[in-house]
Amino acid sequence: MQKPLAEILRPRTLESYVGQEHLMGPGAVLRNAIENNNIQSMIFWGPPGVGKTTLALLIAELTGSEFHMLSAISSGVKDIREVIDKAKKSDKRSLLFIDEIHRFSKSQQDSLLGAVEQGIVTLIGATTENPSFEVISPLLSRCQVYVLKPLSRANLETILQTAVDYLEKQLTCKIKLEDTEALLRISGGDARKLLNAIELVCWMTKPVDGVITVTRDNVLHVIQQNLAMYDKNGEQHYDIISAFIKSMRGSDPNAAVYWMARMLVAGEDPLFIARRMVILASEDIGNANPNALLLANNCFQAVNVIGMPEGRIPLAQTAIYLACSPKSNAVIQAIDNAYAAVKQTGDLAVPLHIRNAPTKLMKELGYSKDYKYAHNYEHNFVNQEFMPEGLHDVKLYDPQDNPRENELRRHLRNLWKDKYKYIILLLIALSSFFQLGRAQNHHYSQFYTAPVSMNPALAGAYDGIIRIGANQRTQWLSVTEPYLTFGLGADGALYKNNRRQELIGIGGAVNTLKAGDVGYTSIQALAALSYVKYVGRQNRHKIGLGIYGGMFHNFFNPEAANWDEQFQHNFHDPYLPSGETILTNRQYYFDMGAGAFWSFTPDRFNTFQLGFSAAHLNRPKETFGTTSQRLPIRYTAHFISRIGLMENLALEPMAFASWQKSFSEYTFGTNIEYFQRKNHFLTLFSFGGGLFYRWNDAVIANLFFDWQSLRIGVSYDVNVSPFHVATHLRGALELSITYIFRRQNVTRTGNLPCPYDLL
Repeated sequence: MQKPLAEILRPRTLESYVGQEHLMGPGAVLRNAIENNNIQSMIFWGPPGVGKTTLALLIAELTGSEFHMLSAISSGVKDIREVIDKAKKSDKRSLLFIDEIHRFSKSQQDSLLGAVEQGIVTLIGATTENPSFEVISPLLSRCQVYVLKPLSRANLETILQTAVDYLEKQLTCKIKLEDTEALLRISGGDARKLLNAIELVCWMTKPVDGVITVTRDNVLHVIQQNLAMYDKNGEQHYDIISAFIKSMRGSDPNAAVYWMARMLVAGEDPLFIARRMVILASEDIGNANPNALLLANNCFQAVNVIGMPEGRIPLAQTAIYLACSPKSNAVIQAIDNAYAAVKQTGDLAVPLHIRNAPTKLMKELGYSKDYKYAHNYEHNFVNQEFMPEGLHDVKLYDPQDNPRENELRRHLRNLWKDKYKYIILLLIALSSFFQLGRAQNHHYSQFYTAPVSMNPALAGAYDGIIRIGANQRTQWLSVTEPYLTFGLGADGALYKNNRRQELIGIGGAVNTLKAGDVGYTSIQALAALSYVKYVGRQNRHKIGLGIYGGMFHNFFNPEAANWDEQFQHNFHDPYLPSGETILTNRQYYFDMGAGAFWSFTPDRFNTFQLGFSAAHLNRPKETFGTTSQRLPIRYTAHFISRIGLMENLALEPMAFASWQKSFSEYTFGTNIEYFQRKNHFLTLFSFGGGLFYRWNDAVIANLFFDWQSLRIGVSYDVNVSPFHVATHLRGALELSITYIFRRQNVTRTGNLPCPYDLL
């Protein structure tokens, strides 16, 4: 029977050994030990096919030792004792090589201890597993562990060339390697696989003109498939499952699915993968997303029921979900902290008041005395001690910074006050206000009252009039203090030239905001300047450019930041005390922006307008507490129109949008208006209403009434945002009033003026 090529080409000298230069190179530690015949018991740890067995044989031959070889798969304690008995009778050093020593049980490994300790045998164990986990500590302490690294490409090419040289002599023909990539990939870094592959290819390929040509195609044809570099019983198994777990922990769904595919293609047990995802759902996600554990457990059940290959689908779905979930290891930290406390403090006595008292004697001894039944108290909670003596006030579970655990932190803080030091992260609250502060909710009545606040180019854009408006908005039924806004605006034409069809407009606005019980207050005062030009043969087009500048005053009172303590069980109690002691913050900054618009009036019944503006062009800096940020530029676009349906009825579709860094907001809808005209250009009265939708946030209903120069508007927006369940379906009421002063009688400007009833 012919020996395998790997056995034939096994090195017999130190110089012919390929790889492991850190151990076997000139001057390396293991080479020195071999050359000095100073061999101690050792364990070789490395992937398959990197030379562990070869190295053991080489050591035995070069040191003149008697070599005994056992495989942990087929050997037992009896075989070990036989080797030890032979070693006792031998005059030579006995070297016992145990392949896959990690497969030995504890009792089998124990049987080696005495012989190794007394030097009866010198043990060399080979393992693909981490010996720290697979080899018992007493045996491991008696051995030196050497880590064998995967063979490099240069190492594999050297081994391949040695094989080619040998095969050329055996086959009496030339071997030409046109492509080595396929062979190297098939080997997966395993020299044994590489030698087997090249031997098989050369024997199965017919020579042409005395030459065997090794190409990629004939390699794949002979080997039949490109084997995955994965050994589910070796170290590669643990490397890839580690990469899979770390990819999900690191929130990379792409890498997670890739490593999962590597395992499945190589034949890994899908239930093993599912079990690891169940562990990760608790260990790395926990209460940041409790649904993760439910999905992982259901995935395990589904794969168990349907099997493969369909099982790959729920496996991939779950891996992607876990990778995309918010992460928290607070649960494993809590149980590890609890384990540490138990080991450190021992078996502390259970407090008497929470002991079970099933008998009269126990009750007489004070068992269960003074225990307070939580459900008999408001909100099903009463403050009492549950920890044993010596662990009072010790916090084992500390919620981390994610939306769900922040809610848990607030809840625990409300219940236990300062007992467990569940301090509310003020920066979380501030970041929430910053996020909300980026939004600018454009309502119909707000825009009509003071369009300058959104686009400075609209200042005085309607010649012959001065508009003054006031607006007030209150958020009702809030879980905290109401959200209040107030606005006052005015604009008009500073200069007008009928002959050149142009005007210069000015405008101003004061807007205030007060949000929440933290007293966040913002006051904005701005002035705008615009240039407006009529264009076209019949003045049906109008364009405008504008700039604004203004001052902002922001005020934040952290001493009032008691929402964390006042929000309990979805109810808000403003009379509960606050524990915050942070100083008040106040600041001023200058802001500037620009805008443009274009309007088109095809006839006296229809009008369309588009506008675009940008705020915070100078990137003002806001600072609160210990954090500061430069405000990103906020872009705003609007579209408003008036479409005549009949003589006295018009439809008014509108859309507003704003973008600020990662924040975006979109509002769209329409009004319908009935009106009676006073003359060709002016309206005697009108009334109407409409519905608008602010994307993923609110539904807005509004009503308005005009009487000559006076307009009154009211709107109510119903919150449908999923941001916070407590505010769902609650909204804000908005009131506005506008009066138009006409400086002169309206006359035609050119052939056809743009109408004043655009707004």
